[in-house]
Amino acid sequence: MRMLTTLAVLLATTSLASAASNESFIVQAGSTNHAIAGQTGGNNKQGTVQVGRGNSALTAQSAASSKPNESGVLQIGAQNGAVALQTGGNNKQGTVQGGVRNFAVTSQKGRQSAANPNDSTTAQFGAFNGSIVNQKDGNNKQTTLQVGGSNFAATSQDNAGANKNTSSTTQLGAFNSALVGQTGGNNNQTTLSVGVGNFAATSQAGAAGRTNESSTLQFGSFNRSFAGQAGGGNDQGTLQFGYGNLSATGQNANAQGATNSALTTQVGIGNKAITLQSTKGSPSFAANDGSVSGSVTTTKAYWDLGGLHQPGTTSYGPYSWPYTAPAVSGGTNAATTLQVGKGNSALTVQNSEGTRAPFSVAVSDTVKVGVENKKFLGVNYPDLTKPVYGTVSATANLPQAIALNGVNNNAATVQVGKKNAALTLQDGVNIAKVSNDSLVAQFGEKNGSLVSQQNGLNGQATIQLGDRNNAVTLQKNAPVSGTVNAAATIQAGSKNRAFTNQVANPLNVGANGSLIAQFGNSNTAVAAQSTGLQPMIGALNTQATVQVGTGNYAVTAQNSATVTNTSVTAQFGSHNVAFTSQH
Repeated sequence: MRMLTTLAVLLATTSLASAASNESFIVQAGSTNHAIAGQTGGNNKQGTVQVGRGNSALTAQSAASSKPNESGVLQIGAQNGAVALQTGGNNKQGTVQGGVRNFAVTSQKGRQSAANPNDSTTAQFGAFNGSIVNQKDGNNKQTTLQVGGSNFAATSQDNAGANKNTSSTTQLGAFNSALVGQTGGNNNQTTLSVGVGNFAATSQAGAAGRTNESSTLQFGSFNRSFAGQAGGGNDQGTLQFGYGNLSATGQNANAQGATNSALTTQVGIGNKAITLQSTKGSPSFAANDGSVSGSVTTTKAYWDLGGLHQPGTTSYGPYSWPYTAPAVSGGTNAATTLQVGKGNSALTVQNSEGTRAPFSVAVSDTVKVGVENKKFLGVNYPDLTKPVYGTVSATANLPQAIALNGVNNNAATVQVGKKNAALTLQDGVNIAKVSNDSLVAQFGEKNGSLVSQQNGLNGQATIQLGDRNNAVTLQKNAPVSGTVNAAATIQAGSKNRAFTNQVANPLNVGANGSLIAQFGNSNTAVAAQSTGLQPMIGALNTQATVQVGTGNYAVTAQNSATVTNTSVTAQFGSHNVAFTSQH
């Protein structure tokens, strides 16, 4: 016969009148439920309610001081397990379990001086769900909601300081897993998984005055998401719809860096997207320890005797020349990836880290280098003892005198189809505030694109329509260049191949421009442009190749020394071959 029995209603206090009393309230309805509550030090409050059969709850509270430990556990069902451990005070936790064999472990170590408490809420409905929460030092808030079967969530929040960590995890379905790690404060994280077998891992290490933001949404089955953020100023969003998609995002920024932002959207089966971004700089600093001291070496000295100048033979130096290294900053990285289809792959790597360049300058000075006691006809004459003055000519070499800031990087990758592959690499520094901009759009099957851009003032677009098109675009500027590189590649058809290479002179203020358009089958186009050392500023290369048909082949090479090179190649038909070389 089923029994419904109230086993215990307990109110225990260590002090009847003190505000630091311990309070415990336990209600059990059903059979073989177990509840244990241990409280020491006062100012602890806990309540446990169990309805059903075979549920277990353990609550341990200590050292609350002026800010209390507060715990509430509600279990409805059978064989659910809950553990709540609180010490140091300034802790709040609530656990709700409805179903069969769910388990939850919450550990909180509070700090009385924290403005906000450790705050944890865990709700599980279903069967065999598991949750583990660990919070330290206050200013941490986490929420976990799991509905279904065999879902698992683990959340760790630590060392928020005067800042705050916030985490929200929701899993609806079965066999979903979520891992969250937050340290340093100013971290915000949201994970929503709906389906079966999805996995999401988020790691955030924050910093004062800068915020990490992470959002992961998964709908489907066996999708995987990894997000890592360090230093603050990072924003990441991942949306996955379908089956077996993989997304990995790594972002790193320091106090002198700007911001990283990444958005990845995957719709389909087995798509893979990896985004890595870094923005860093460093403050100015003096060469007190000689770590950035320049060197000065003399080339010649003279001594003066009664108005008669004679060359000296002694070389003076090198000398330490301390100076202040300028501050440098990182730029902004922004990446967007959209994948629709099956088996598409995208890798985006963007680096914006400031650095310093060496600088050399000629210097001269007149210095006293000693005295000379001269003889005349073998006799020493004191009045011929003269100070020796050296006219010093030298070069000061300053290894970190010029500030080069990280450029801004902007990349967008769109893949619609099957087994398309795109690799985008952007980095570099520049004396001006400039950017690398890239767009890759692939529609079809097994198209391949490689883009590499350095030092800013680079703009690139690759559009591929069809099957097995391949495109490689390489653009590079010098850190002090005013040149603008612009490249566009359009391929429609099958097995097209295009290669574009542009290198700009640091003194060039003109532009390299390249357009390759291929429509048909088995087309190949190669274009290389560079500007050599030029007596006149403003020379530029311009190239356009258009091929329509089958079996076309075009090669264009331009190297401008003093004039502007312009080349246009257009082929319509079949089996055409074109070669152009201009110097």
